[in-house]
Amino acid sequence: MYRVLLVDDEAIARTGLRSTFDWEKHGYRLVGEASNGQRAMKWILNGDLDILITDIAMPVMDGLELTRRTRELCPWVKVLLLSCHSDFEFVREGIRLGASDYILKPTLDPDSLGAILDQMRSKLEEERQMQRILTEHEQQQRRNKKKADEKILFQALSGDPNAIEDLEARSHGGSYMMAVLQLDSDIGDRAAGGQQKDWHEEIERLLELLYDQVPEALAARLETDRIAAYVPVRPEERREVSEAGIKLPIRCIIGLSRGFNSIGKLHEAFQEAVESLEGLFFYRDKQILHAEDRLLVDAESAQEGSTSGLYGFRAGLAVGNMDKSEVELQAIMERWKPGRMNKPAVLKEAEGILGLLAMHYLPGGPALPQAGEAGRLRSVEEVKGLVLEAFRMLREEAIRHPVPESTLHERIVLQAVQYINARFTEPISLQEVADDVAVSRNYFSEMFKRVTGHNFIDYVIDLRLKRAKELLSTTSLRVYEVADRSGFNDVKYFSKLFKKLVGISPAEYQGQHRK
Repeated sequence: MYRVLLVDDEAIARTGLRSTFDWEKHGYRLVGEASNGQRAMKWILNGDLDILITDIAMPVMDGLELTRRTRELCPWVKVLLLSCHSDFEFVREGIRLGASDYILKPTLDPDSLGAILDQMRSKLEEERQMQRILTEHEQQQRRNKKKADEKILFQALSGDPNAIEDLEARSHGGSYMMAVLQLDSDIGDRAAGGQQKDWHEEIERLLELLYDQVPEALAARLETDRIAAYVPVRPEERREVSEAGIKLPIRCIIGLSRGFNSIGKLHEAFQEAVESLEGLFFYRDKQILHAEDRLLVDAESAQEGSTSGLYGFRAGLAVGNMDKSEVELQAIMERWKPGRMNKPAVLKEAEGILGLLAMHYLPGGPALPQAGEAGRLRSVEEVKGLVLEAFRMLREEAIRHPVPESTLHERIVLQAVQYINARFTEPISLQEVADDVAVSRNYFSEMFKRVTGHNFIDYVIDLRLKRAKELLSTTSLRVYEVADRSGFNDVKYFSKLFKKLVGISPAEYQGQHRK
């Protein structure tokens, strides 16, 4: 219904207007009435009317001033002036101010009033339809421009130099940040009942919400469930925009780059935003992940810790020492934190552990989790759970089917031999090797002798002499260099020992093989 306001300083006139015309039957609703223009202003200020019926001559604020103010504040409102015969000059002024029509009070009746109101209603409907058309046209124009800009952004992210130039021209060299928005697939999976979800509608809705929240943003669809967004910002507003500006009611994760000033850094900014999403692997409850909040990983120290931890874990498994293996495993997983290891490194290490567990698992038991399963998990806690479950299964299997002592001794010595073979050219001790295989020094010495037929020191010397012979016969290294590369730190001791065990000096041995 169209809203009508009655204004007349004569109460009897207002009563007559109100009671002699069936407003609701004709599609109108009286929103109020006032005795002068000043009192009518509260409806005008609120925009709570479509048609104003007002007398011209009134105290405080007359109908002409009310008409002027109404047309200024509510230009869509149609004004009907009530006039006497002597008021014609005032009527002409009212029409000039924007009144739509007038009616003489002496000739006012329901039919004439209804006819004028219907004309006003038709005009209102016509104007509203025209406004809708204009609005839709403007919106379509903005959508078309946005789509063209989105295409340029996508091409710029793909490395197109022309698109990068176009984007720079549009941005006027201002500061910006890149955001990558990823729909939370958990929500989609549940909504789809476990079926493959079509993300198209969700992505379109996400784009609409993004533009509502940050109109100056520019987005490009990437993968099935991701979009990239270019967001112009002033440097001092960067954190404010990320925390307050991008708040989307739809469930999604946002990775944000730092602020950048050059479009030439667009791809770097985009990569930062993408890599920020990696934090989701470690922080499942966060929705906004910042590039500057990611701690740098010390690759060298992470690699060293990984190598030593895995070696100790492998040694424990090899000798059947599950307690030692569990301690080493917990130490390994303790490093699975942002700033110490990134997601790919964690997954690689987890897959290696699952592979080791599979190697020591006896056939015939329940199937262990496969190494490839780790890469399909969404969080570090899920990966830890998978690894611990596999270790638990191996441990329970070891309790049900203990390894015979003779076999266990062979496995321990085999592990020790692998350790010695990898390090015999370096200073190495019986205690060091015993610690690696998790047994006491004396027990290991006896076990090593029983399984290999050699004591520890003789075994190491034999390896070093074989390496020395290889170097002497195949290279032109000097004797002291051969000694050093074979694990002997004293060339005199090396020469004396070599002649005692081989029968000739290192130099003579080398000379024979040069002929």
